[in-house]
Amino acid sequence: MTIPRLGRLIALAGLCAIVPVSAAAQNAQTAGPKFCAGCNYAAAKLSGSDFTRAVYSGVNFEGADLSRASFRNARILAANFENADLRGAAFDGTQCTACNFIGAKLDGATFTGVQIMAANFKGFAASVTDEQLRQLLAGCAFCNFTGAKLAGRDLSEIPLLSVDFSGADLQGTRFDGAILCWDVVNGTQRQPACDKMAGAETSAASFSGVLLCENPLDRSTCHPVDAAMLRANTGSPLSGAALP
Repeated sequence: MTIPRLGRLIALAGLCAIVPVSAAAQNAQTAGPKFCAGCNYAAAKLSGSDFTRAVYSGVNFEGADLSRASFRNARILAANFENADLRGAAFDGTQCTACNFIGAKLDGATFTGVQIMAANFKGFAASVTDEQLRQLLAGCAFCNFTGAKLAGRDLSEIPLLSVDFSGADLQGTRFDGAILCWDVVNGTQRQPACDKMAGAETSAASFSGVLLCENPLDRSTCHPVDAAMLRANTGSPLSGAALP
């Protein structure tokens, strides 16, 4: 039975089954199934494959060649892209929750309009345009960018919702006007919290006009953050940076 037919049968039956995928079928596949739960595409040759509007849960793409693949408008839950080749892949409009991108090659990938939650981009060092990086980070909440290589990037004016930049290279990075902090409500008390930057390299980074917001998606609820609050809540002295 072919993979597309199997995917259609599962979708029609409304099942969430573990679907084994043979290496031969993987290598022949050009249009991925539109529904897949638990599929194993580890080390598969899927360059240029079309996963547009697919619904995937628990899928393993570890080490797969997904260069130039399309995941446009897909809904993906708990997928493993560790060490996958995603160069030139399109994630525009993708909803991705609890996905792992450690070691993935993302050079030239696009992320316009993504909605990403709790994803792991540890060590991110991809060569993507500033605009696509901004799209990725602005659409990524509770995401791990520890150890990322982001020196000299323009991240100004975007919301950065609980992104962990600990240990990242942020030398010369612009955060001007970005939303870096928010209120944490505990009963009737509000406490500030900010993106974490412990151990990050911040020489020549700029934090002019960074904001704390009651609702990080509504700038009308925001107000400027001072240097003391920023240092206290990022966990970093922000050495060498231009501070508010």
